[in-house]
Amino acid sequence: MEEKILMDLLYQSMQDSAREARLSLGRPSSSATREEALQQVAMLKAAKEAAQPIGRDKA
Repeated sequence: MEEKILMDLLYQSMQDSAREARLSLGRPSSSATREEALQQVAMLKAAKEAAQPIGRDKA
């Protein structure tokens, strides 16, 4: 159990450090709303389908 606590603390520390680095560089947080994420996924799926050769069977 102590190992899990240590890993959780290390992960949180890394997240905090990354957030501080982004702020110090003047970059905004990289969070997106659920709606924005769904729009991005739809756009990527459409691009993937458009890049497939015509007449290729979908698996």
